[in-house]
Amino acid sequence: MDVPERGIPLMYLDGQRSAEYARTPGHDAPTPGHDARLRPFRMPLAIGFVLLGLLNNLPYVVILAAAQELLPPHTPTGLVTFVNIAPALLSKAIFPYFLKGEIQYTFRVWACVLLAIVGMLTIAMFSSLTLRLIGIGIASFGSGLGEVSYLQYSTRYPFATTMSAVGLFSSGTGAAGLLGALAWWLVRPLGIRTGIGLLSLLPLGMALAFFVILPAPHAWPKHSARRAEQDEAAQRLMDPDGVPAEDQDAETEAYRGARDGLSFAHKMRLLRPMLFPYVLPLVCVYFAEYTINQGVAPTLLYPVPSSAKHPLLAAVIHSLRDYYPLYQLIYQTFVFCSRSYTSVLQLPPIPKSWLWSPAIVQFTLLGLMVSESVFAWFRESIARSLVIVLVAVEGLAGGAAYVSVLGRIGGSAPDAEEEEDGPQLPAFLKTQEYEFRIGSVGLADTFGILCASIISIPFQIMLCNAQVARGRDLCTRI
Repeated sequence: MDVPERGIPLMYLDGQRSAEYARTPGHDAPTPGHDARLRPFRMPLAIGFVLLGLLNNLPYVVILAAAQELLPPHTPTGLVTFVNIAPALLSKAIFPYFLKGEIQYTFRVWACVLLAIVGMLTIAMFSSLTLRLIGIGIASFGSGLGEVSYLQYSTRYPFATTMSAVGLFSSGTGAAGLLGALAWWLVRPLGIRTGIGLLSLLPLGMALAFFVILPAPHAWPKHSARRAEQDEAAQRLMDPDGVPAEDQDAETEAYRGARDGLSFAHKMRLLRPMLFPYVLPLVCVYFAEYTINQGVAPTLLYPVPSSAKHPLLAAVIHSLRDYYPLYQLIYQTFVFCSRSYTSVLQLPPIPKSWLWSPAIVQFTLLGLMVSESVFAWFRESIARSLVIVLVAVEGLAGGAAYVSVLGRIGGSAPDAEEEEDGPQLPAFLKTQEYEFRIGSVGLADTFGILCASIISIPFQIMLCNAQVARGRDLCTRI
């Protein structure tokens, strides 16, 4: 397998992948002894990052799956999407782009746990729409902060381990989509108060995963003196007060300024070359994807299937309100599958030149589903099944786009973007740049979802009115 773009395919330092890592410019091959020392660390790393991705995204998914139950009748579900994503966008903009200096990971993790619990309990305990929306916003801010923080924390490990962590975290976020939708499906009969109240305890697992299960970066075995020096530089960045006085005196004024954190202008210079190949495709993917989920899918309604003609569908669809949670469950299942293909199947991410292809797929699906919503041109006997297939493809395209963009951005070593004839940056500044690149991509999908939520509210109403004008009023019965 070829080594892509001076980086490596996602995953583990063993077998063929170790050889590929050894051929990556600027990196040393791990020795057999080093590989043996890594074995006790791999499973805790995998469990830790999967749990962080799973539990951090769980409140977001549960809220989306329960959108129709959280709102009064005839209220567009896009309202929940907007409130569930706008605070996350705010946190993803503030923390990577505007805050400087050392990241206080312990504080961030506890903040994420408390925000998720308080937000979900607010939703569960109060029936007022205003208070429920406030609870959704609190949980959303914590989820956005968590995604940025855990992706940035992955850069504290050796480079190839960072790639493993990114893929594992993506698998966890995909699993959150599946398990979150499934969890709501299971507790839904208990009602909002009891069901979401029970699920509000799950974010405590993030503290367990981070503080107990996940191996500390400084305890990770080093395979070379070069790696040890780079990790020492990263540790100095995390603890600048621990730098010896003579080393501080030897630093240039520019490096002292860099120790305070990358400036906003510096971050914009890093972001600019990533916009067209990485950021914009992800914005487009998630804009089309969530326009389908929140604006179009709630209007794709059909008469409740009979057990004689559709025994499988009749087992899960008992009323018109069952269609939307079913679509969400199918969608999240296939998001999980596609977000996990780099970590489970250990396949490389989508090539950089093809990263726009998922966006093309999503807009094609958007057109098909809008036309079905308005004109109902699918044959009635297969319409429900065909919509479910389209929702599954939507989930595959969206998940593949997310994990591939993360893989491609993270797949360039911290020094991969540096010009050979340019100034040589200190290791701690390279670490900051690498940390920013990983953290900055979260803004793309969130911005796309936010735009979709704004469009979805009037779009759902427009589609429902178009159906009523053509003699179909199922959308008015929910």
